[in-house]
Amino acid sequence: MRLHIEGYRCVWNCEPEKIEEKKVEGGPIPWSDPKTWPDEKLPEEGDEVSIDTGVWVEFDIEETPLLKSLSINGRLTFKNNLTHPVDRTINAYWVHVRAGEFHIGNETHPYNGVATVHLQGDPLSEVCAFSLITEGGNKGVFVTGNMTFHG
Repeated sequence: MRLHIEGYRCVWNCEPEKIEEKKVEGGPIPWSDPKTWPDEKLPEEGDEVSIDTGVWVEFDIEETPLLKSLSINGRLTFKNNLTHPVDRTINAYWVHVRAGEFHIGNETHPYNGVATVHLQGDPLSEVCAFSLITEGGNKGVFVTGNMTFHG
C-alpha cells in the first residue's frame, strides 16, 4: 500500500469557528435511532450531518445514503459484531473529523467486517478551498481531531 499526504498552511481567514468541547460521557447511541438526530429523522441523501461535541454515535447500519458532508465533533465508531461480521459503508462528499474522534475497531478488537468510507466527487460541484490559491477538490477526509482504524 502506498499513502501520499500533502499538508497545506492556511494563509487567509484561518480562524475556525470555536467549538465548546465536551467530554464524551456514557455509552454510544445508535446511528439507526431517529432520536439520535436533532430533527428526529435519519440522515437522508444530500444532508450535512454533524455529530456534536460530547455525543458518541455508533454506526450500526450497513450503508448511508450519499451525504453532502459528515462533521465529527463528538465521537463516531463502527459497531463491531464479533460473531457475525457486518460490512458497513459511509457515503459522503467529505468527512471532517474536526474536534472529535472517528474510530473503526481498536487495538484489542479490530473491526472484523469490511469498513468503507466511500468519497464521492463531481467535477462540477462546489469545492473545498484551503486558501485563495489552494483548492482541495470536492471530496476528502479532513482530520484535525483523532482518527484510528484497526481491522
